Amino acid sequence: MLSPFIFFLDRLKIPHFISVLLVVLASLVIVGFLSYLVIGQANSFVQQIPAYWDQVLSSLARLKLNLIDRGAISPAQAPDLENLQLKNLTWISKYLARGLSSLLSFILGSFFIFFLTLFILNEYPYLKKKIIKAFGSSSEQLSEKILTEINQQIRGFVLVKFFTSLALSLIYSLGFLVLGLNYAYILGPLAGFLNLVPYIGPFVGLIIPLVVAGIQFQSFFPVLWVFIFYEAIQLLESNLVTPKLLENKINLNSLAILIASMFWAWLWGAIGIILAVPITAAIKVICDHVESLKPIGIILGGKKEE
Repeated sequence: MLSPFIFFLDRLKIPHFISVLLVVLASLVIVGFLSYLVIGQANSFVQQIPAYWDQVLSSLARLKLNLIDRGAISPAQAPDLENLQLKNLTWISKYLARGLSSLLSFILGSFFIFFLTLFILNEYPYLKKKIIKAFGSSSEQLSEKILTEINQQIRGFVLVKFFTSLALSLIYSLGFLVLGLNYAYILGPLAGFLNLVPYIGPFVGLIIPLVVAGIQFQSFFPVLWVFIFYEAIQLLESNLVTPKLLENKINLNSLAILIASMFWAWLWGAIGIILAVPITAAIKVICDHVESLKPIGIILGGKKEE
């Protein structure tokens, strides 16, 4: 995602390392600013958790009384909501401690990612030549073709998914603000970037705003409007915008993507789901250029292979 900006600065005759440093630092500033906004909203949300939880318990208590009045359940069968009081949820402290540990790991990982990105981009002009040379002079032309196609497909896919997720984050945030939904600056980006996760991401991105809307408004119609707004944007993006942008970028069928997502999720967890499509696209490019592997490439292919 950053390399086009570096190429632009290189064409302006700026030294390559300076170009890399400027672009990486600029991206770090942008990410830091956005993180500051989200953390502010997240802190407010955490402070409001007890109030939200009390509203949930009140709704459950009303439902319990309604079921008892209708004879659907007897008082003896009704669950004891006292055990769900926030003060009794001692397990929360354990998960908060685990969350603190994860936060420290995230900060350390981000530190390494910064320098890893810096050095990869700095070495980028030479990496392709070194990889081609490593495969030997007899395979030089084929290696260059494979690497070029892999680079084009993965870069095209990543750029399309990133910018569509960014656009969705902005649209969802603005929509949630118009609908009066609390924590729109958290729920919008969350819904937008969950779109990076194939199949289940958009579903999870819908459930969370619906739950917040239900707790906040205690009414059916605001929840319905949130549902209609989210689904309208999601259907437009998934059926029209993204397929049109990706039609010449990547050539994989839906079944291959689903199986790849399941496999890489089993192997690497959540990050495996996000990386499943780029990895599978790279594998397909290799299969398409190796005679003995071409049947696998055909099986993985989309409509272009039919």
